[in-house]
Amino acid sequence: MSRNKDVIVGLFKVFVRPIIESAGPAWNPFERQCVNEIEKVQRRATRMVPGLGQTNYEDRLNICKLTTLEHRRERGDMIHVFKMLNGFTHKEESFFCFTSQRHDVITRSSVNNFLVAERCHLDIRKNVFSNRIVQKWNSLPIEVREADSVNSFKILYDDWSILSDDNFTVSED
Repeated sequence: MSRNKDVIVGLFKVFVRPIIESAGPAWNPFERQCVNEIEKVQRRATRMVPGLGQTNYEDRLNICKLTTLEHRRERGDMIHVFKMLNGFTHKEESFFCFTSQRHDVITRSSVNNFLVAERCHLDIRKNVFSNRIVQKWNSLPIEVREADSVNSFKILYDDWSILSDDNFTVSED
């Protein structure tokens, strides 16, 4: 059995990750303990790579060219929102609420086509797809949100997320 880094990472990406990440936009764990349980699978897989067992998790991710579960889900959510807002998927018209629909005054948020989250009091409703993506989508630069195609959006989003430090905060083992 090969213990080569590329083989182990490839096996993880092909056989394990799809099971862990199935139905990402619909099912998204928001409790810290659930996220840690799922992330534990990737922690264990990166420890199997020869020579990386004693290094910290963030270094193992960088060496294996992997990202955290939360970062991958966030990226998937942003790609899905981009597709929905630009007509690449079938959706009903009132899925998202824009600032310009709330009032007639022309403000920066209405010109930039910001999304508005629904008001909700329950935590479970706050973590529904249409609410959890609003803040992150509105924080994206206009150039990223107004990309020409899905592939150009992915490239711009990846470049932007590498520059922002908040995407790569990983807790230690």
